[in-house]
Amino acid sequence: MRISALMLLAVFGMAGGTAAAADLIVDDPEAIAAAADYDWSGAYAGLFGGAGSSDVTLDEPGGLADPLDLAAGGWLAGVRAGFNAEAGVLVFGAEADLAKSWIGGDGSTTVGANSLDYSYDIDWLGTVTGRVGYAADTLLLYAKGGLAAGGVRSTLTPTAPLPAPPPESADAVATGWTVGLGTEFAFSENATAGIEYDFVALGAELNYAGGSLDAQQDLHIVKLGVNYGF
Repeated sequence: MRISALMLLAVFGMAGGTAAAADLIVDDPEAIAAAADYDWSGAYAGLFGGAGSSDVTLDEPGGLADPLDLAAGGWLAGVRAGFNAEAGVLVFGAEADLAKSWIGGDGSTTVGANSLDYSYDIDWLGTVTGRVGYAADTLLLYAKGGLAAGGVRSTLTPTAPLPAPPPESADAVATGWTVGLGTEFAFSENATAGIEYDFVALGAELNYAGGSLDAQQDLHIVKLGVNYGF
């Protein structure tokens, strides 16, 4: 009888332990999943850096002469700030960014006895965009689109015939639009990191001392950045 009683106690003890273990197995993943359900809502600010390439066309108003074409490339770095609102798996937001740019290029042309060197540089670039994304816990995939502007400078340097006239420079604020795609990953409660591709189309009227040119620039930019949420 004593052995049977001990065996019964052991069985009930094992059953109780099994039930407790079952509760642990069932309940803990739910708690972990709830804790891991990342919230993308709120304001954020961040830093980014990247590289860009572009095609630039400088054309006389009315297209009276052959346009001047050049390829430009370089780097940029800047700051950004925005706000997200999460609705289920969808994330809606708005963002503004401003970057210092070292993207530029130059070219040359010869027509008869006349030759010319020319350059085009973008000194700064800013965008204001809306965003919509899909959130899979700590991973966010998004698309964006909006307005863009940049400070540009172009210089025309005659090289022939000699003696050549002095160079002429023109500065302008180019305006246009942008669209982009990106992904962002949250590696802590407040910090995220991501990569983004942007296409930016800008146009400007450049007024030199001797006349004007219309500038059109198509930029392809890849950015890497980090954000901190508040």
